[in-house]
Amino acid sequence: MAKKYYWLKLKKDFFKRHDIRIIEDMPNGKDYILFYMKLLVESISHEGSLRFSDSIPYDENMLATITNTNVDIVRSAVKIFSELEMMQRLDDGTIFMTEVQKMVGCETEFAEKKRLYRENQKHIKDKSGTKKDIVRQELEKEKEKEKEKEKEKELELEKKPIPKRFSKPTVEDIKAYCQEKKYYVDANRFINYYESNGWMVGRNKMKNWKATVSNWASKEKEREDNWIEDEKYLMGNKTTQTDMDDDILDGLEL
Repeated sequence: MAKKYYWLKLKKDFFKRHDIRIIEDMPNGKDYILFYMKLLVESISHEGSLRFSDSIPYDENMLATITNTNVDIVRSAVKIFSELEMMQRLDDGTIFMTEVQKMVGCETEFAEKKRLYRENQKHIKDKSGTKKDIVRQELEKEKEKEKEKEKEKELELEKKPIPKRFSKPTVEDIKAYCQEKKYYVDANRFINYYESNGWMVGRNKMKNWKATVSNWASKEKEREDNWIEDEKYLMGNKTTQTDMDDDILDGLEL
């Protein structure tokens, strides 16, 4: 035979009920309430009836024994519960707890196992759903991070100065710049040279003509210095040769 389990369902406002509050406020009221709840529990497996057996109903002394309650408390409580219609004494002497049928719950052992199985499956499903939620949240966080990185890159690009487009100088530009820097550069020659090679500096397109003019002037100065040194060297050798010729002539005259 399958086992059957019972439980007592108390509403959360049970202790706010008027009858319970009235009883609780009486002398020994808390003992009455405890005794009442013991009777409810005792009666749930008999659908609210309190009987020792089919032929013997519980009397007050027996109720005091099975609930471990003082018999005087039992007598007073039974009278109060009856007056408030919380229990009834039937014609055969059976005490009937009128509230039990509203408060009792039960299930068989098989039903309990089935309920526990369903609860376990629901828990597994909820747990699985929770994992999926966590994964989805992590993916959303990664997407947000990527978006933030893209925004940062765009801001960095906006902050970087846009390089100016190269604009070819005119002869007047070259002359004015050379006059300002006191460079000795033939502006026409400079323009003609770079026009002929497509304004290339080595293998790269010219980016800053002023820097190129400065470099040109430095090379011109270097060539000029080398030329002066060569002239000095030649002049020095020429003087020496003349002196030698004079010496030879002087020897011949002798």
